[in-house]
Amino acid sequence: MSAEERRKILEMVADGTVTAEEAERLLAAAGDDQTVGRTGVGNKFLIIKVHQGDKTNVNVRLPLALAKLAKMFIPSDIEINGRPLDIDLDQIINLVETEVEGNIVEVHQVDDETGEITDVEIYLE
Repeated sequence: MSAEERRKILEMVADGTVTAEEAERLLAAAGDDQTVGRTGVGNKFLIIKVHQGDKTNVNVRLPLALAKLAKMFIPSDIEINGRPLDIDLDQIINLVETEVEGNIVEVHQVDDETGEITDVEIYLE
């Protein structure tokens, strides 16, 4: 599978056209040598969730094999309530590659002015 074909599948995941599970099947069907079944990482997923107040703003479930490729779609200047979210994505990818289990990042922030709570969770499942 070419890099362009992989990029198109990842773009479909990013824009919600296909789910992460569907993308995994597409990559496997296209003969991608980086799919989950061929890398030995089993059926593990990188989960990213952002809860703001009583709403879930982000809920991403990404096959571990796609996590490194997906980095190009994650903005480096993420802000919550106007403040930068200080998360080193390269460090997270390194942890993911070593297959650390459970929680990788947990952030709990309370806005000083509104009292709104924002929780960020990044973990492996």
